[in-house]
Amino acid sequence: MFNAKIALLGAAAALSLLAVPAHAQTISNNPTGGSISSFGIDQSPTYGQVFTAPITGTLTSFTLWLNGGVGALAGGVGTWNGTSTYGEGFGSPVNLFESAATPALAAGAYTFNTDIAVTAGSLYVAYLTTFGVAGTAGSTSMPLGDDTNPNINYFVWLNGDDPQSTGSWNYFNNFGDAQFSATFSPAAVPEPATWAMMIGGFALAGAAMRRRSSKVSFA
Repeated sequence: MFNAKIALLGAAAALSLLAVPAHAQTISNNPTGGSISSFGIDQSPTYGQVFTAPITGTLTSFTLWLNGGVGALAGGVGTWNGTSTYGEGFGSPVNLFESAATPALAAGAYTFNTDIAVTAGSLYVAYLTTFGVAGTAGSTSMPLGDDTNPNINYFVWLNGDDPQSTGSWNYFNNFGDAQFSATFSPAAVPEPATWAMMIGGFALAGAAMRRRSSKVSFA
């Protein structure tokens, strides 16, 4: 009976490892009052923001803002092979996620749930696009954000190509940063109480084994 209790205690500790919640982390900046024009049909169909993942885990969602409506758009994320700081040149993404068409009829925040794996210190680009999206119409601007967050790198854009391709994106003019927010969830880690339970379980298991061996007798 005692050994059975030890086994149950060990199993409970192992299960608690799976249940420990991880704390989400968000990177964001604040609007400056400026804007970047013009996003949408007959202008630049794709606007993006390069960012650095602050932790290894999951990018659960991102948000970009618009100053007006364009009918419909999609949101996406890709890895980024450019530099971490702004410089003259080109970069291109390998796409990891793109949403279905989303109504974009008014000014405000556009949030996309992504749930894709990211690595701390690696560069990614989050974007809004009207390229190939049915129901798009007209153009608008994107509000600028301040540069207070070191994980929010610089604004980029793509003209005339599918953002899911690896064609070069432009960043030959430093517009700054788009207003941007992203939330990350790290892998679950054991809490101190869980470690204490596991250590206690191992200690009790050792004691049980010693007690059992002490009762062995020889004829």
